[in-house]
Amino acid sequence: MNLYTFPDVLARMPFLAEFDDESTDQEFAALVAQLRPRLRNVLGVTIGKGGQGKTTLAANVAYMLAEEQAARAANGKSAKPILYVELDANGNGRREFGLQDGEFDDDGARLLKALTTDGDFTVVRDVKPYLDSAISGAKLGDLSSRISRISMDHGSGAYLLLALLLAQISHHYRWIILDFSPGDKETQRSGMAAATHHIAPVMDSDNGTLDGLKTLALLLRKTRKLLNPEAEITAIAFLGFNKREEKQTAQLEIVRTKIEAQLVKANLDPALMLDGFVRKAEGLAALCRNQGRPAREMAMAASGELMDRKTGETVPRPRDERGRYVEKVHAIKLASDYNDVVRELITRVRARNNMLREREAQGAVA
Repeated sequence: MNLYTFPDVLARMPFLAEFDDESTDQEFAALVAQLRPRLRNVLGVTIGKGGQGKTTLAANVAYMLAEEQAARAANGKSAKPILYVELDANGNGRREFGLQDGEFDDDGARLLKALTTDGDFTVVRDVKPYLDSAISGAKLGDLSSRISRISMDHGSGAYLLLALLLAQISHHYRWIILDFSPGDKETQRSGMAAATHHIAPVMDSDNGTLDGLKTLALLLRKTRKLLNPEAEITAIAFLGFNKREEKQTAQLEIVRTKIEAQLVKANLDPALMLDGFVRKAEGLAALCRNQGRPAREMAMAASGELMDRKTGETVPRPRDERGRYVEKVHAIKLASDYNDVVRELITRVRARNNMLREREAQGAVA
């Protein structure tokens, strides 16, 4: 694990110097059109309501995609790492990967500088095999106000700073996962301007969750008008719901019915809801977070299959706060849930990318 700064990344602010609120839509659209093909491997995890498992989902998606790339490399196939970027000042993503208070934890200072002052883009490499991460934290709390100030001079161009950055480094990664706050509209708009595919996590069954989805859909609609015509909800993922005989219970059925009605009303496809879902396992999920192990890594550790990358020895079987061994069966089931969700999600993302490329090719021919 080490810090890595990307060389030869062009400054972003000069791109915006030509844009202000007097710029024509055609001029702005030309810049956006140049960015979009470079950002189709960018997935955003967000929703307009807190407490829905956004960071846990984003971290586990990133980890499982990284594990796939590591397996490809082990089999002699081409492979690229995954990049996880958290745009949330609470910085909980650091905890998911065991980075909090570590030697590379700068509380988001480097990321803030890269996003608002043309600073170098630095990531922590190899936080897990084939997984890199940008570090967030309290210092990123200034991101929203800085974007607002930049927008005074450059209008909507301020919301393209993240997209301009990621477009230059996206070819280094198979997938880029953005985890951004539901309560910060400036930051959320920047994330939506960069990500092509958006995943909305749902953990609650109350009507506040429906309001969160409405907020997300509204923000995406506004984003598509100028900043990112390809931004769409690609999937709705359910987390923390009971399973009985490995099937959903009435609780999730009711939530699905409510969301389906809302999607139909908004002329959206109910098939956006993923069939797979992550079971309720609050204690195990908290243990994963506290020990910096995504669900799949925890399952391997509990099964005696996780090797220490420094020593090459088997990692000791993990214990909970009471000193009890983590139940192997429970850990495997939770990891299997995430595997099902990620597999279904990426299948949809790839299908949608194919559609976008075909549409792009048809436009070029026309």
